[in-house]
Amino acid sequence: MKTSLYFSAAAALSIVTVTSSAFAADAAKGAPLYAQRCAMCHGDKGHGDGPLAATMPEGQKPRNLSAGGYKYATDDAKFKELLQKGGAGVGLSVLMPGQADLKDADIENVIAYVKTLK
Repeated sequence: MKTSLYFSAAAALSIVTVTSSAFAADAAKGAPLYAQRCAMCHGDKGHGDGPLAATMPEGQKPRNLSAGGYKYATDDAKFKELLQKGGAGVGLSVLMPGQADLKDADIENVIAYVKTLK
């Protein structure tokens, strides 16, 4: 018995679309963690205007997370490393603390929430 396997480009595209996200995260679960750990510097809406931002020197101000144009915005693994190690751990601002005490899933949820700010 001869069998044939047909594979369409459309099917391949749908597979890529479904699996393109690096993490299966929940932005709603990330929101309270962001509010607790990030908003003091990055602001409630991620504009980099949290209450502590005014106390930071130029060149060390928090990133505007709503712009989405920073290098970690498109690479979930790098973003996760940044959150785990903090700015100093990846060659960025020493003022950004790491969140190594958070579980991987919590960090992934924060990343999912930050992506909603764009």
